[in-house]
Amino acid sequence: MDKNWYLDVNRLARRTSWAHGFMTAYVERALAPVGAGLLVLAALVLAAWLSARRAPEHMAAVVWCAVGAMVALGLAQVLVQLLARLRPYEVLRHVEVLIPRGPAHSYALPNSHAAIAGAVVCGLVLARRWRLTIVALVATLLLLFASVYVGANYPSDVVAGAGLGAVVEIALWPLGSWVLGPVVASLAGGPFEWVVASNAPAHQPSRQLVINPRAPKLPDARAMDALRVATEAARRAPAPRPPGPTSSIRTTVIKAGGRPGGSSADEAP
Repeated sequence: MDKNWYLDVNRLARRTSWAHGFMTAYVERALAPVGAGLLVLAALVLAAWLSARRAPEHMAAVVWCAVGAMVALGLAQVLVQLLARLRPYEVLRHVEVLIPRGPAHSYALPNSHAAIAGAVVCGLVLARRWRLTIVALVATLLLLFASVYVGANYPSDVVAGAGLGAVVEIALWPLGSWVLGPVVASLAGGPFEWVVASNAPAHQPSRQLVINPRAPKLPDARAMDALRVATEAARRAPAPRPPGPTSSIRTTVIKAGGRPGGSSADEAP
């Protein structure tokens, strides 16, 4: 299956000569033997460092992104000699090879460029640089495809390389954070603070809400005069007396034309 996929991509390369220049430059010819693909990933790591200076708590993960990529590269160089898998153009005949062939009996499993790319993607995830992670993932997939397109690697070579980089970056992150955390903290309090922290505040300070109390509204003079007059009238008015039984009897006798049997003093209410 690995051989068939390689031949399918190789036939595609034969029919798309207009893409040869871009693919070869992306793999290794832009800055041989680095290539534009790795330059893009390096620029993304640099952008992650600049953004992490405003969030120093993620700076250790950004540093580990670069360090882990170098560790993955070293392990890939060791494994490629141990596994000793020949490149496809040394095994298959009449295949399209767009880059200069390496020395005789050169090996490519796992691919070192793919190992760096896989480590960078996982490192950006650990650093929580989500937008940069998406760009790095696209750049990595293009790099993996271009390595097969130019005829230098089997698909399994690049997949194994990317997997190696991802495993190294994630598995060794606890050790990396244990080592790099104190280093970043010591730099933050020294003369090289600009390396890990920016002097500009991460967020603009919020404006304080100032409330200007308004003076209480004084009542109108006319309304005060009217209220004073009404209060005085209510105070001078006699209090109403509830009707009692004596007044009821007196009213009945007067209507009948007679007088009660008591004295006139008794008729007083």
